[in-house]
Amino acid sequence: MDMDFFKASDGYRESISKGIAAIQYFKGRAMYGKGNREEQLQRLKDEIKSCDAVLIGAGAGLSTSAGFTYSGERFEKCFFDFSKSFGIKDMYSGGFYPFPKKEIFWAWWSRHIYFNRYIDAPKPVYKDLCFK
Repeated sequence: MDMDFFKASDGYRESISKGIAAIQYFKGRAMYGKGNREEQLQRLKDEIKSCDAVLIGAGAGLSTSAGFTYSGERFEKCFFDFSKSFGIKDMYSGGFYPFPKKEIFWAWWSRHIYFNRYIDAPKPVYKDLCFK
């Protein structure tokens, strides 16, 4: 077996290497707060006002805080038919369900995408991040 194939297709190790390279790049370039809390906050406000863009890195907790829950009332309202027909209990596990037909698979995913991408979040968390 060609071992070069495994080296070339190892995205996990490649991602780790890139992450380590990024850490090395930013090491020494990051600024840690000087001054008291008010001075630090004022400096942050000034930087935000003068920059072209702010990049926010966030995980699933941001969506959850915006009200994008994957179970409970929201799931029952949007996916009641999948729950009844297939016993799916939440949107996350439904993404791994072995649907019997491609049409049903795509019905699931199109609805999942619609409700989690194109419908406004129940809470204004994302809108609050946009400043003018």
